Amino acid sequence: MTPSNPKISVIIPVLNNREELRSTLQVLHEQTYPKELLEVIVVDNGSDEPLEPLSELFSFVLVKETGNRSPYAARNRGLKAATGSLIAMTDANKTPVRQWIEEGVKTLQSENADLVGGNITFQLPVNHTASERFDSLYFNNNRNLVLNEQASVTGNLFFKKSLIDELGEFPGSFRSGMDIWWSQRAVRKGFKLAFSESAVVICTPRRFFGLMKKSFRVGIAHPMIFRGYGYSNARIADQILRTFFPPKFRWMKEKGLTGESLWFRLKIWFVAWAYKILLGLGRIKGVRSLRDVG
Repeated sequence: MTPSNPKISVIIPVLNNREELRSTLQVLHEQTYPKELLEVIVVDNGSDEPLEPLSELFSFVLVKETGNRSPYAARNRGLKAATGSLIAMTDANKTPVRQWIEEGVKTLQSENADLVGGNITFQLPVNHTASERFDSLYFNNNRNLVLNEQASVTGNLFFKKSLIDELGEFPGSFRSGMDIWWSQRAVRKGFKLAFSESAVVICTPRRFFGLMKKSFRVGIAHPMIFRGYGYSNARIADQILRTFFPPKFRWMKEKGLTGESLWFRLKIWFVAWAYKILLGLGRIKGVRSLRDVG
């Protein structure tokens, strides 16, 4: 580490996820980044279980956002409390490696970047389900998002706090997808986004119903993201219609699933189609959002 390392504020929204939050706080307590330059902010988004007892084990700032149950509204509340010149964002269900902050800050500095998306890996259970396998292949692929789509999820995102003055906060009425919208907007405005292979967080994949809920929430944000690409209303409608088409089988070969049994591949295909249907339904609902956010 060098004397020029800035203070960084880590923002974690949480809703009824105290045990996983405890594990995340434990790892943040063990970070290799200088502790005097590290601020951890936990934003309670309306949990039924109190989070105050965790402060007896770990040092963090606890703030609350109960007016709007949205992780983006919670992150906005955390931004108001942050005192660092850099911001790092992750989630309570993700476990950073001990070098996470050090590597994220290092990439910001070495790449002269304004934003950095870190690597997200999955820890699959030994006897994982088709839904868990699908989740590990399709969601939170931050390497692909950063390198190919110029976007990053807030599950592993570093940025200069000054960007908020330029870009504004996250749209707080959504529950998914606004990290993609916000980070792509930053790139379109000329800010530099880089990828950090070594700033790793480990994610636990979702089972079927959790995955379907996530698919629907993500779909709601897509019409806004499409509008950001410059899509016309007709093209957005076409994208929504195509969502309901059954998936092709070749994508499983592209994802390296040829070693799985035929039955397991069929189950993954079913999950993939269910995912597309819920995504499409979310996109239909999300069309209404186009008039709410510019």
